[in-house]
Amino acid sequence: MAGEEQISDPRWQTLLKAPPRLAPPAGTRHVHVVADAHLGDPASPAEPFLEMLRELEGPGLCVVLGDLFQVWLALPGFWDAQAGRVLEGLEQLRSRGVRTVLVVGNREFFLPRDKALLQRRGLPFDEVCHDGFLLDWQGRGSLFTHGDIINRADSAYLRWRALSRSAPLEWLFRLLPGRLAQGLAQRLERTIRQTNMSHRLHLPEQDLRDFARLAPADCQAIYAGHFHARGGYGEKGGGARLTLVPDWMGTRTVLRMGPDGAEEWLEFPA
Repeated sequence: MAGEEQISDPRWQTLLKAPPRLAPPAGTRHVHVVADAHLGDPASPAEPFLEMLRELEGPGLCVVLGDLFQVWLALPGFWDAQAGRVLEGLEQLRSRGVRTVLVVGNREFFLPRDKALLQRRGLPFDEVCHDGFLLDWQGRGSLFTHGDIINRADSAYLRWRALSRSAPLEWLFRLLPGRLAQGLAQRLERTIRQTNMSHRLHLPEQDLRDFARLAPADCQAIYAGHFHARGGYGEKGGGARLTLVPDWMGTRTVLRMGPDGAEEWLEFPA
């Protein structure tokens, strides 16, 4: 457990030692988890995603586990028409009593850390968690994270991650016209994707097992996206069970959780 063993990686330590804690709305029947939609990619149009959102009913919780868009600069004036439609769909979901939480992935940039600023920008999320959060529901602890900090060998990406979340880079992008900023972000993303291609060909299975083993003492389950795969790791010898949530872009799959920890994989039409 994280409280009993030293965690050497500072990124892991930040999340595993003291994760932000959230609770679902009163009366929640289900928690839905969707990862890696990459909306804006030709393989991932917005309409099937919006149709999925229309089927969710409250009270409940919807966790967007990162990489909602192919590239998203979450600054005023930088959203295209498709982003506007998706964000409106999420706002309509909230109006039906479903609380929304976004865990920042590696394709979201410049999301506010301050809740008041989140509201002033009109973003349709009740919470934005930059590394992850622990959900306390019916006495069970579940940790949600995008998953991009798990592979400790992916040093090129981890350096890019630190830079892309820095205040100086946000200040630079604020000076650029929206179209130019979007183009620059896409070029930067393509560069880093090519740089760490070798780390995407194989799952970092030892890191996944270690991350699960070092879970907080009151955490029974971990959910991560990022790897565009489905699988389970951990539990033997202590720790939590880590479940990889597959990408919406390639599978049209959503994870539905019940208050007793039961899991169901929902498949939606393309």
